[in-house]
Amino acid sequence: MFGVRILTRTTGPDLAVRVSGDLDSRRAVLLVHGMAGDHSTWRSTARRLRAVSRPVISVDLRGHGRSGRGDRPYRLDDLRDDLDFVLDELGLDTVDAVGHSLGAHSLLRLAMTRPERVSRLVLEEVPPMPRDQADVDEQITVSARFGEHVRGLVSLVQNPYPVLRFDRRMAETVASEFEVSAPQWWAKLERVTAPTLVISGGPQSFLPPRHLATLAEALPDGRFVRIDTGHSVHRDKSREFIDAAVGFLDDR
Repeated sequence: MFGVRILTRTTGPDLAVRVSGDLDSRRAVLLVHGMAGDHSTWRSTARRLRAVSRPVISVDLRGHGRSGRGDRPYRLDDLRDDLDFVLDELGLDTVDAVGHSLGAHSLLRLAMTRPERVSRLVLEEVPPMPRDQADVDEQITVSARFGEHVRGLVSLVQNPYPVLRFDRRMAETVASEFEVSAPQWWAKLERVTAPTLVISGGPQSFLPPRHLATLAEALPDGRFVRIDTGHSVHRDKSREFIDAAVGFLDDR
């Protein structure tokens, strides 16, 4: 099986997924992109996974790519529930999973509420919820640096379709959820049963590495690695990212 499928539903937007390989819940890997991306961001990672006989499901989150936009404001829990729906529709009880930024946050929410669905988890540059007012005041999720914008523009020239298809309403509505402290979110991290690798892009990223290291420490089985390049590690240091992610997924 190889190609884009549209998963239709009676409530909520339809979701597009690109499936490659014969799905097997013991080997399948779910890939979830960041904001303003789509499934195409994972081409190099998916190629490497297929080379080691791992079936791959690359999702377009709602409001992205070929997926629908929905008829209500975007919420983080909706993105989590969309991933749960995708696994149901594909007949997968559990998967390994890799996510970037917003996609990583959505996967982490899934691992909190449905821990049995995620076997191993790689979180690249995952934005944590603010723990307290000091975190809120730091505004780490919205203060992108100049270098990030430049690299983003280069990527846009190379592949403009993800940004053109992106529903820009999402940025404001999702960002608002990160403007309120959520200590309860941190408390729920203990529910995650999957061994988890948290990957930081280092000081070039707008997400300070210390916050991601703290997140890894708060997880029951969390590990932390820093690959200095910025927010899009899988794009800007593809080989190092793939070696770390695939190595972790196969470390059983």
